[in-house]
Amino acid sequence: MFFKLVCNTFLATSLALPNFKQTTSIAILVAGIGLFGIKSVDARNALVQTPDVSQSSSYALAQLLEANSPIYGSWKLRYSVDGVVYQSVLVMEGYSGMMRTRYFDPGINKKQVVDQEISLKSSPQGLVLLGYNPVYAGTSRRHPTYAADSFLFSVEPDGSVTAYTCDNLRQCSAVDVERIVSQS
Repeated sequence: MFFKLVCNTFLATSLALPNFKQTTSIAILVAGIGLFGIKSVDARNALVQTPDVSQSSSYALAQLLEANSPIYGSWKLRYSVDGVVYQSVLVMEGYSGMMRTRYFDPGINKKQVVDQEISLKSSPQGLVLLGYNPVYAGTSRRHPTYAADSFLFSVEPDGSVTAYTCDNLRQCSAVDVERIVSQS
């Protein structure tokens, strides 16, 4: 039955259309519809059928890919978790970077300074900077309690930039970002 339909369509189009390329395209299209169940697009209902993507999901955030473009520069980042303010300086040199963070640790009642490595990734929500290997500043000695930070930076449709951080303990915060301009 299907073969008969394709043959009849091919014959009808070849009689009506003298152009061989056009005839072949129509035959392939008809065969594709029959074999693969391709359905036509109803443009009038496209807006009605569009799924709601405004709600974020942890699955979508987990879809990390290699970033398309490198980032170069330095930024001051300021955020807080449980009332403790963290001040960081981020230096990106392509697809990787370093970040130094200063904060007051109420558990030991002392100021702490931590360095961590940063890796640039991309996600459907924006650029992701993954922190790892938090160490005491200027050393290679692992910090025993500091949870590595990861950041999400995105440029919204209105042009505004939003930035958030979540550490490995899932403590999250909005981030204030200020670009450091070199004086050279």
